[in-house]
Amino acid sequence: MGYTSLATVLHRRDLQQSALEAAIDAANRWNAHLHILCTGVNYVEPGFYYAGAQAIAVQENLEQAQEDAVALETQARARLSREDISWDMQAITVMPAGLDGFLADDLRFHDLILLPAPYNDAPDTIDVSIFESCLFGADRPVLVIPPGVTDLGFDKIMIGWDDGEEALAAARAALPVLQLADVTEITVIDPPTTAPDRSDAGGRLAQYLARFDTRPEINVIARTGDTLAKQLLRRAHERDIDLIVMGAYGHSRLREAILGGATRDMLKIADRPLLMAH
Repeated sequence: MGYTSLATVLHRRDLQQSALEAAIDAANRWNAHLHILCTGVNYVEPGFYYAGAQAIAVQENLEQAQEDAVALETQARARLSREDISWDMQAITVMPAGLDGFLADDLRFHDLILLPAPYNDAPDTIDVSIFESCLFGADRPVLVIPPGVTDLGFDKIMIGWDDGEEALAAARAALPVLQLADVTEITVIDPPTTAPDRSDAGGRLAQYLARFDTRPEINVIARTGDTLAKQLLRRAHERDIDLIVMGAYGHSRLREAILGGATRDMLKIADRPLLMAH
């Protein structure tokens, strides 16, 4: 098994702030097709301006968004012309309120979506919106790429395990790279006393993964005063882990989904790729 269809979303003209290079490396490495979505965002919200100015503002911002989408497409096509991979590209213009619905529909036909870290010095909130739309709207696993990371050779992988549905979904989504890895560590932090697998924390997952010719090992560590995210990341540093796999949590309140605390914490501090699923 493997990834056959990858996708990434561009929305800023500086491609260094995107996950494009990592997505190209992934398509080359895994012999997968890459779908690139070049997005111009029209930030004008209806009703924000007084009546006489709104039409002008909407038109000006629409034109700017269209220019952004075309500029992104031009840059991305020039970059992809140097690669011998299968790819397609689409330029769109959308308002923030319509972003979730479009991405949810367009990206659900792909195995894995590669995105830049949504909290790592992002100048606006669009990265967060795109991440949530892909994860919760399109219901697709997302590979989050920290700044400066372009090489996706994952020899050592860690799974943050809590016996939950989200963590299992992430582990399943990671199977294509787990099969290629030399080390797969299932990390369990202080399993609760009421957990059904307390006496064998992570055992059922290890047995499941082993059936796919992976090399799982289990590490159970005590909870400290740090957040779960900091503990997982510290462990990743100790083992020189290349990729962290974990479930992404959300809850419905103001919109379809809002990131849960542990997910948000990890996205803020991670300095290596994260594969998340919900």
